[in-house]
Amino acid sequence: MEWQVKDFELVLFGDYESADRAYIKLSEINALIPRLDQCLEMYNADNAPMNLVFFGDCIQHLTRIARVLRQARGNAMLVGVGGSGRRSMARLAASMNDMKNFSIEITKSYKEKEFHEDIRMLLRKSALDNIPQVFLFSDT
Repeated sequence: MEWQVKDFELVLFGDYESADRAYIKLSEINALIPRLDQCLEMYNADNAPMNLVFFGDCIQHLTRIARVLRQARGNAMLVGVGGSGRRSMARLAASMNDMKNFSIEITKSYKEKEFHEDIRMLLRKSALDNIPQVFLFSDT
C-alpha cells in the first residue's frame, strides 16, 4: 500500500471533541471551531477573558499542547516571538484538561529565593486543592 505524506498532514488526535473524553481522531479543523469556542467560553467564565481566533495552525498547536499536558508528568517549552499566543494556548489547553494556571513574572530583581518561594506556593496549592497545576514562566 502506498501512502502519501499529504494524506496525513492535517491529522489530529485529541480528547476534547467527545463528551466522554475519549482520545480519538478529531474532525476537520472547521468542524472543531465551535467546540473550541465552547472551551474558550468556559475558560473566560472563570478567568480573565481572552479573545482568540481559531485557525489551522492555532488548532494544531493547541491540540499538541493539550496532549502533552494530558500525559503524566507532561511538560513543554513553548518558544516563539512575543504575541504569538504561546501563553494563551497554554492557558486554554490547561483549562481544557481541568488544570489550573500558576504563573510567575521573571524580572531583573527576580532571584533564586523568589523562585523557591514560588515553587513552595505552587506545591502547597496543588497539594491542598488536589488540582493539577500548569506552571507558566514569562520573562520580561
